[in-house]
This record gives sequence, C-alpha cells and structure tokens, in this order.
Amino acid sequence: MLNIIYLAATVVTPLILTILAVMYCVGSGDNIKGKFISVFELKSEQGLVKQGLLWLAIGLPLNLGLAFGVWAWSGYSVNLSAEGYRKFIEISIMPLAIISISLPLASLVSRFHSTQQAAKQISITLFKNNLDAFSSHRKGMLDYFSDFDAMKYFDELTFEYKVHPVLHKRFFSGSPEKGWPSRNEASFEEVERHLKQAATFLIPVLSGTSKTRLNDYLHASLNIYLVAEALHIKEIAHGMARRGVYVKWENSDGGVSTLGVKTLETLAALRFSREFYNNFCDFSGRSRMKMSNELEGVFLKTEYWLKKGEHIEAIHVEELAMLVENGVAEYGEKHARSMKA
Repeated sequence: MLNIIYLAATVVTPLILTILAVMYCVGSGDNIKGKFISVFELKSEQGLVKQGLLWLAIGLPLNLGLAFGVWAWSGYSVNLSAEGYRKFIEISIMPLAIISISLPLASLVSRFHSTQQAAKQISITLFKNNLDAFSSHRKGMLDYFSDFDAMKYFDELTFEYKVHPVLHKRFFSGSPEKGWPSRNEASFEEVERHLKQAATFLIPVLSGTSKTRLNDYLHASLNIYLVAEALHIKEIAHGMARRGVYVKWENSDGGVSTLGVKTLETLAALRFSREFYNNFCDFSGRSRMKMSNELEGVFLKTEYWLKKGEHIEAIHVEELAMLVENGVAEYGEKHARSMKA
C-alpha cells in the first residue's frame, strides 16, 4: 500500500508543479480556471514560445523522469568512471526513457501549431479574397452603367443612367465575407411582373377602349412607379411624379401619382424603365425581358398610339381635375397648375 502511495506521489507531484509553473509563466485569463484552460489551448495568433502545451510537452516528461530517477538513484554516489557511467545507464533506463519523450512531444506540438497558423492564414486570405470579390462585383455594376449615354425620348424627355449602390443589395444575395454574390431572382421577377402589368393596363387606355380608363391609367402609373422605385430611377419615381397628380386611391395603400400628364410622358417612363432593366439584366448575366407581341407594341409604337387620341390628356382634364376639386387628388408641386399658382 505504501508503495502505491509513493508511486502516486511520484506521478502527481511533478504533474501539478509543472502545470502550475506553466500557468504562472504563459497562462492567460482573468482567473485560475481561465489560466488553467489556456495552458491546454493552441493560440495561432501567438508565437510557439507562448504556447502552454509546448512547455507541458517539455516539462512533464522531464520532471516525471527526474522524479522516477530520484528513486532509481537513491543509495548511489557520483562515480565519473566508465563503470559509473555503465551503472548510471543501467539504473536510469526508465527515467531517461520518460525524459526522451519530451523532444518528440515538443516537435508534435510545434507541428500542430504551425498547421493551425497555416490554416488561420488560409482563412484570412480566403476572407480577404471574398471581400475583394464582393467589392469588385459591386464596383463593376457602377462602372458598367457609367459608360451609358443618356436616353432621349420624343426629343423632349431625357433620362440618365444613374445607378444607385442600393441596387446591388436589392438584386443580389450574399454578404461580403461569403464572396461573389448571386442573383436575387425574386427581385428580378417582381420588376418583370410590374412591367407586364403596366403594359397590360396601359393598352386599353391608349387605344380608347377602356371602360374604366381612370382605374386602368392609375394601375399602369402605379406599376411603372414601382419599377422605377425598385430600380432607383429618380427622374421617374420623383421627378415625373412631382409633375403629375397624386390620387388617394383605394387600390393603393399610400395612393398613387401619375407620371406627368401626357401620353408621351407615360410611354417614355415605361420604355426607359424597361430599357434600364434590360441593361441591368445584361450586367447580371440574366436574359433580357421578353414580352408578348401584343404588349411589345407599347414599347415599339408611338405614332400608332398618338393617332388613337390623347386619352391620357383627357383623363387629366376630366376625371382627375374633378377629383382635385373634390379633394380626393392634388396636383404635384411641379405640376403646371401648381407652378402657375
């Protein structure tokens, strides 16, 4: 029983003393528990000499070997002769074997540490590359549209390709740390849906066949506005809306503004919105929007619709003027009547 106690003391004592010494020298933390845990962790951001595991790998075998050597060497005196060396090797096989473990253990810890540092460096490089890729994609969007000239419609309405950085967030999914973004298909599909609805509601208004021309006109205006808002085309969503009439419309939560007061203004707003969107699709690697032959006529024909009559102008003179008088609508701040007032 006494031998077992001696054996336990021989193992536990150097173990505890070595850990305490390493904790005192290289341990980190606000309390004893934190310092104890830190001794067994590899910290890739610190050098090898700051690693507690390294000193444990060196100190534990060394101290354990010396502890067992105390028992092996007790009763002997120093003899520096050949016979003394042979006897020392003979009685020190176990202590020396334990001490010799420190070198391969230290080498193993060193390899783990260098591997961890390499992995950390790869992670940092990958993160930086992802940031660069994401930033390059966003910058590429802005550079792509900077080469476009302004579009002029009917010799009187001019629209510029001013791309706002918010489009990148709206139409692409991802985050900088994940690298190259992917298209947000839902945003593209929503714009296409509004463009098709705008054309669908506008056709009967332009042709004079609509029995609810005011509602159809407001539906078309709202859908064009939503496209311009999504694509951040300020000339339409803000400039033209301020020249139109704002209507407190039950089919829209916040009401709707007409885009100007003329047929040509409505056509120009719709056509530029689609042209802007198609160019955005080109940049995004998405196919351009396709329309049916019936809807395509709204984007290609001009004189054809003008010959049908000035139905949009009539809506403003009749229905919308009456709504303004009744307090259900109001002229935009840049509307011709507001400017006269």
